[in-house]
Amino acid sequence: MDSVARNEMQEEGLVLNTMGGLAQVETTQQEACASCGAQSACQTLGGQKKRVVSAVNRVQAQTGDRVLLTMPRKGVLGASFLLYMVPVFALLAGAILGKRLGPAWGWEGQSGPVVLGLAALVITWFVLRRISKRLAGRKEMTVTVVRILHKGEGDALEPDTVGL
Repeated sequence: MDSVARNEMQEEGLVLNTMGGLAQVETTQQEACASCGAQSACQTLGGQKKRVVSAVNRVQAQTGDRVLLTMPRKGVLGASFLLYMVPVFALLAGAILGKRLGPAWGWEGQSGPVVLGLAALVITWFVLRRISKRLAGRKEMTVTVVRILHKGEGDALEPDTVGL
């Protein structure tokens, strides 16, 4: 079994599906997430405290298995910086630029900072989308299944769930 390095974040999840060397794993928000300032964004993007991630299936986990996932801390911290701090910096830079250029363009009051701040935010969103597609395949951004914690019954559906 692989040991989890100290420079990796870890989380448990349930394998919903496997495809080749990948596993679709459902994770549940951990207690550590309760103090995170971004928890509402995670819930918004992933639903009610649950999210599904694609992970490299190094241990050949099967549907229904409870597994341990890891991701390098460097990747998590870098992604967090890109996702949260870069847009804030762009908004501030746009607002400062709008404050200086607004009067020269004939804009009164706060029109310049608001318009250029929002424009910088939208442009940053498009740029970050392109960057995220490039970063998705990098090793430090890869989520990996490193251990099977509990073998499942081969079906990820809950007992009271009716299948189609």
